[in-house]
Amino acid sequence: TKIPLSKILVGIAFIFQNSYAHLLYTQQWSFLGSVITPQQGSRYFSQIAGLSSLASTFAGAVVGSLVQKIGLYGLLASTCITLTLSLLSAEKAYTISEENGFDPIQEMKRKQDEKAQTKKKAEDETPEKKNLPLKAIDLFRRVPTLKALFFEVLSFQSLSTILNVCFVTKLKSAIVDDEQRAGFTGKFYSSISAASAAAQFVFLPLFMRKIEPKIIWRIMPVLPFLGTLLTSFQSDPSLFMLALAFWSAKLMDYSARGIANELVYVPLDFESRFVGKEVIGVFANRFGKSGMSLVLSGLSFAVGGFGVNQLCWLSSMASLGWASTTWWLSNLIESKEEAQKTVLQRKKQKKQRGKDKKKNP
Repeated sequence: TKIPLSKILVGIAFIFQNSYAHLLYTQQWSFLGSVITPQQGSRYFSQIAGLSSLASTFAGAVVGSLVQKIGLYGLLASTCITLTLSLLSAEKAYTISEENGFDPIQEMKRKQDEKAQTKKKAEDETPEKKNLPLKAIDLFRRVPTLKALFFEVLSFQSLSTILNVCFVTKLKSAIVDDEQRAGFTGKFYSSISAASAAAQFVFLPLFMRKIEPKIIWRIMPVLPFLGTLLTSFQSDPSLFMLALAFWSAKLMDYSARGIANELVYVPLDFESRFVGKEVIGVFANRFGKSGMSLVLSGLSFAVGGFGVNQLCWLSSMASLGWASTTWWLSNLIESKEEAQKTVLQRKKQKKQRGKDKKKNP
């Protein structure tokens, strides 16, 4: 049987959407991390993330009625409109930053000019151009914070994948009807987005201003660890308990972890903020998900009978692994005061270079 062209196009659009959304997300946060200070980030990051959560909650609530009114192709067309609005907004943001002298592209051009000036020397010392994995190794040696963040992302994505598989497996056996299962899943993720928005607007701004980032990193794994530990000691974990463990992990991810993650990058140098984020996004984020999926598939094939109970024990170990990496990372990141001084000094140097350039064009 031939696959309809429409299904092929939808599949291509889905792959493009996932890749493009990740690219937009990474670049938007890189831009924010380059133009504001840690103090400003503690104040505004949670509000920006909160607006994103509200938008996700709203989209999830209206997508069902939209499909009935405008159909699947109309829904796809509406995503083109939202992506266009995102493009125009990004262009406006870069225009404002250029007009006011804090455009991160200028720093990128300066770095490229410095590399061009030392190109011959670099070619003599390293005849072969370094690929991304080699760049990552050098970067991790120079900036241990990025190395710790890499393993934190890897461990959390592994935990998230295990909890997701465990939740979906139990959900299929507990709710047989497809429509009821879809409704439960929709409400489940909507509740996460709503709770994340509430935390980002109400609780996180207060915590971010009064508590050091290292404390937030150490607190985050507590709820998911307790949830996975409780399910691992049950002979037949209920759907509610498994959903609660997964819910707590996703809540930490959507509300606090994403913001704390971005604050780690803010005081770092240019290469760490852009190349480091690319390495972590490409390898740790993707490998944590796909790698753990392959591990689970292999265990299920090799062992057989690898069910919910075994997944619960595995999730407990993964949760403990995530907690250990967050503790490691928390010992390396700078305090709010130190990070603020680092960024202000960087901005001062950038301003001075701008003055020198005007004097000696």
